[in-house]
Amino acid sequence: MKVVKIALLVFTIAITILLFVFSFIMYSSSRSFQGASSAFFFLACTSAFSIFFHMKTFVYYPLQDFEKTIVELSKKYWALHVSFGVIIFLLGMGMIIPAIKANDLALNQNGLIGGTGFLVFGMLTLIETYKLNKFVETYKERRELEEDIEEIGGDTDS
Repeated sequence: MKVVKIALLVFTIAITILLFVFSFIMYSSSRSFQGASSAFFFLACTSAFSIFFHMKTFVYYPLQDFEKTIVELSKKYWALHVSFGVIIFLLGMGMIIPAIKANDLALNQNGLIGGTGFLVFGMLTLIETYKLNKFVETYKERRELEEDIEEIGGDTDS
């Protein structure tokens, strides 16, 4: 799972850079921050929060290590990361559907390849987030049990 996390991080960094570049180019040509340029910019910002999320949660791996203390991230970062995964997933679907409907073989092939890449990336992002969330919940429960056991043990010594 750590390899998937690294791959998601690298791909997210690449997407973030491309989105910021595209939004800057579109803004430079139109001198207006409306429409596609603002959509690219805000998607790039969501992507940047996703990078932050990956960097902060990288220390959680391997997911079976309950001995170390983890610092939980704010729910805002989780929500932004999930929204990024959903947006990328929907972007992939938005590329695949027109590619399937198109009669042009070149457009069809390029749209299917790109759309499938975004679709898989979005799904991997969401699956990884789900597994990470399950680990954090299990971690919290286990820590609470350990604290309760230590508290009971401490009371009997007095």
